[in-house]
Amino acid sequence: MLNRKHSPAGQFGSAAVESIFAMVFIIVLLLGVVQVAFVLYARNVVAASAHEGARAIVERGSRSDDAASVALATVRGSAGGLVDDLRVGVDLQGENAGAVTVVVSGRVKSFGPVPFPIPLTSTATSTREVGLP
Repeated sequence: MLNRKHSPAGQFGSAAVESIFAMVFIIVLLLGVVQVAFVLYARNVVAASAHEGARAIVERGSRSDDAASVALATVRGSAGGLVDDLRVGVDLQGENAGAVTVVVSGRVKSFGPVPFPIPLTSTATSTREVGLP
């Protein structure tokens, strides 16, 4: 039988309460780490999509609408529904699009301990070699 004479009054069950607080803290910390991983993944996808959009114009000779659709398709294909509010801006500079700048921006959905969406923006600039076949 348990001897309760040596336990201080009011301390019964305190270990269970402390364990619950520790578990809640660990779960929130783990969700925060997972959310950081998803944000970094989304950032890499947005950067790659901006690069692909600029590359579509320079290598294929596409129009700015095609570059925007390539960038959007890259984000949607790789990140799925992780990134919302996608916007793609294409800026052609110089004669025959000698320099191309593609800006892709969006927001990462909030699902972990961070209660708000995290904005992302990535810019890629590429130049076309003039005089090369």
